[in-house]
Amino acid sequence: MFEHAIKLDSDFALAHAGIANVCGMQFELHGRDPRWIEKGLAAANRAFELEPLLPEALSARARIFLAQQQYGDAIDYSRKAIACKLDCEGAWDVLGRALFTADRWKEAAELADRAIEVCGDDYNVYIPYLNALSALGEAERVSTLRKKLVVTLEHQIDVVPEDVRARMLLANTYAFLGNKNSAAQQLEKAVAMRPNDASTLYNAACTYGLLELKVEALAMLRRAIDSGFSDIEWISRDTDLTCLHDDPDFERLIGKNSSGN
Repeated sequence: MFEHAIKLDSDFALAHAGIANVCGMQFELHGRDPRWIEKGLAAANRAFELEPLLPEALSARARIFLAQQQYGDAIDYSRKAIACKLDCEGAWDVLGRALFTADRWKEAAELADRAIEVCGDDYNVYIPYLNALSALGEAERVSTLRKKLVVTLEHQIDVVPEDVRARMLLANTYAFLGNKNSAAQQLEKAVAMRPNDASTLYNAACTYGLLELKVEALAMLRRAIDSGFSDIEWISRDTDLTCLHDDPDFERLIGKNSSGN
């Protein structure tokens, strides 16, 4: 769709930035093909040529840095995007993910309330900040934020019932809050809608992890990785999978994939 927009207007900087953002996400989540980085960088550079301070281009560049595990640069560019436009799409998400994956949990936790205040309608923004708060053991703040996330996700599904990611994250959040039946129902619907989607399968693994169903969590995690989920650094830190962190099979699974075997 972004490429189609550029065919209509080759100088549409926001569309070039959109391509860069998508390429970064594709590389990060669905396989480390360097062509995505090359294409993303070219698109980001074109966006900068057209609008040197375009916030969405800065955020897209941050996304590409994140995909390359260059967390310091991802953090810097996310902050620049936010400084230019407080509610810049994707910037708070990338900032939180970069801080969390770089083990800078306290910094992420300090930004959590501000991120949700500014971009709380975007359910993706909640995830890295929740993980940072969980890693720090801030149970009360996690519970408060999860309850806000439920409201956001339920509204999203009412408006866009085919949003599988929202449905899967709602299952995950229900599981955290102890609503096991609703969690199972949403999980089953989401996986049935996208049985081969790596992100859906990964979030299903996280939901099983929160439900303390270790066998199911590990099996679903294997399916996610086999389907292309490749962010091993995130998997190794994800607090939703805490029940697996001392499991030898889990260690072998992420060790094998992080080594590229």
